[in-house]
Amino acid sequence: MKSMKKAQLVTLVITVVILAAAGSGIYFLCGERSDRKSLAGEETAYVPGEDSAGEAVTTPIEGKDEENKAEGSSGGEGVEIMSVNDNFVLLEGGSFIMGSPDSERQRGADEVSHEVTVSAFYADPFEVTQKDYEAVMGENPSFFLGEELPVENVTWYDAVEYCNRLSELRGLTPAYTIDRNTVSWNRAADGYRLLTEAEWEYAARGGTETIYSFGNQVHSDYANFEGSYPYLIEENYVSRRNSEVVTSENRGTTVAVDELPPNAFGLYNMHGNVAEWCFDYYGEYDLNDSSDPAGAVNGCLRVNRGGSYNDFGKHLRSAYRSATNPIDADQNLGFRICRNAEEMDGTVTTAYSLDITIPENPKILIAYFSYSGNTENAAQIIREKTGADLFEITMENPYDGNIYEVSQYDLMNDIHPVLSAHVDNMEQYDVILLGYPTWWATMPMPVYSFLEEYDFSGKTILSFSSHGGTMFGDSVSDLSKMVPGAYVGIGFEFNYSGGSGLSDEISWWLAASGLRERQP
Repeated sequence: MKSMKKAQLVTLVITVVILAAAGSGIYFLCGERSDRKSLAGEETAYVPGEDSAGEAVTTPIEGKDEENKAEGSSGGEGVEIMSVNDNFVLLEGGSFIMGSPDSERQRGADEVSHEVTVSAFYADPFEVTQKDYEAVMGENPSFFLGEELPVENVTWYDAVEYCNRLSELRGLTPAYTIDRNTVSWNRAADGYRLLTEAEWEYAARGGTETIYSFGNQVHSDYANFEGSYPYLIEENYVSRRNSEVVTSENRGTTVAVDELPPNAFGLYNMHGNVAEWCFDYYGEYDLNDSSDPAGAVNGCLRVNRGGSYNDFGKHLRSAYRSATNPIDADQNLGFRICRNAEEMDGTVTTAYSLDITIPENPKILIAYFSYSGNTENAAQIIREKTGADLFEITMENPYDGNIYEVSQYDLMNDIHPVLSAHVDNMEQYDVILLGYPTWWATMPMPVYSFLEEYDFSGKTILSFSSHGGTMFGDSVSDLSKMVPGAYVGIGFEFNYSGGSGLSDEISWWLAASGLRERQP
């Protein structure tokens, strides 16, 4: 999750924060959804792959002809193909090594390498477009507008509801049953669905074992990302030590879903453009579940993969895992769909696992790390508005000198510096407002040290971040992974000092998050 936009305010107030009856407190419902009227059966101007009468057609989508299909995309021996003509690519399934080897630079501890087998499935060669989404859902929530651009600003619940509605329009059995925070996947259903995390990585790798499907380095000719920050840029930013680390174009926007070259399986934009929702709740890999795994059955974060137009090269790696609140709608986040290609059975029922209640007058701590003073200024404004306690995260040996050099050394060597100050009685706080500058698309390493010192179970954490153009990077995902027992809400980001409108923006964020400003 990269940023919070004003257009999301109404949705956030309704779905993220529910103000209970007077005296009963404030409830944060992570992963909560509100029921929406189904469009199934209503007039639809365009349904992908169907004519106006709802009959299947064989003409490919304009600009996406059969030459875009992967070689060998026909059913293999033993594969029972579901008969729907939607121009999807058949991936015959098989075994592959999921995760990353210990030797892969900048890998996460959650990328444990293990063998996984996936059954055959049909995958959409393209991310769901705005044209397709609006035809099915009756709206287009995207930040960047264009019929052939990927839809974004969609929650995980929006994505699974799209799958169900499209299935109904095509006369297929919907894959999902959605009951507020409980979502069940009928594996026997022939309808459309999200890829599991294992299916996604299998599809993204395209039969390769390299860091990306196109090799061990990333370039904007092959992926839409923040080209100024290729893989391993952190250790080559000040002094170029590796000639293979080459900067390229930063487009700053999404591109048409068929604009860049496909991988060997005929799938486009598996790296970059928009990160893609997967079915799975985020959690440690279950190494004993190696056949068609579907992730944890409980959690508060859903996996998204592939990185986006605004992400660093390291976040586009085939093995990289991002974890996001399923009610978060962001301009960096879209999805791709698939359907079964052979018979499966069973039901996977997933449910949100946190039950966090915030008292009506919560005890709030503002904890922040600041280097240039931008984050500190925001922390002071928040304190004036809320009357919350203020704590500065400080180091025993503060950073000194070229911040690019000193910060990248700790990051590249996973050094969590010793802090010089500590919070007494952290257990007294209900809400933590955590501030930091976004460095190298993540939190500064002293913030990691701070988070490791305390038990945040049962608390709500809301982050605010100053940045130089990369917004949150993937810092909110990194934060969420570190505090599995806490609710990480929608964050607030601002560019450098935030300008003259910072105070009003902070008031808006606090209100959207359900926190009241104190009266003068």
